[in-house]
Amino acid sequence: KKRSEMEILIVISIVALSILFYSYLGYGIVLFALVKIKRFFAPRKPVETTEWPEVTMLVAAYNEQDCVEDKIRNSLSLSYPSDKIKFLFVTDGSTDKTNEIITKYPAITLEHRPERKGKLAAVERVMKSITSPITIFTDANTLLNK
Repeated sequence: KKRSEMEILIVISIVALSILFYSYLGYGIVLFALVKIKRFFAPRKPVETTEWPEVTMLVAAYNEQDCVEDKIRNSLSLSYPSDKIKFLFVTDGSTDKTNEIITKYPAITLEHRPERKGKLAAVERVMKSITSPITIFTDANTLLNK
């Protein structure tokens, strides 16, 4: 009788350890294998498009003089057709040199009001002037991949 109880405990332990292993590693391994199998039988074809949609990149910045120039350089270096992307920076309430830095770049449109009503109010105010079908929202301290 003791032997059968011990065998039951061993089986329960093995099942519990198997569930624990699957929860932490097994699921990831299974997903990795399924993705590899899928890509082997149906490889991705690169999307080739001749028509790129117009895009507006909207950057909300408040007193970001330390990072706004890096953001501008990063934005202008994106691999998107330059005639299809517009850059709009809104700096409501900024009191540092953020506006001066932005005005050095003619490709960037600057929207500024001296009163600060918050990021959401600034974004809502300039959204009325955006005509492109796609708007990308980003912050001044966030760099994007090319």
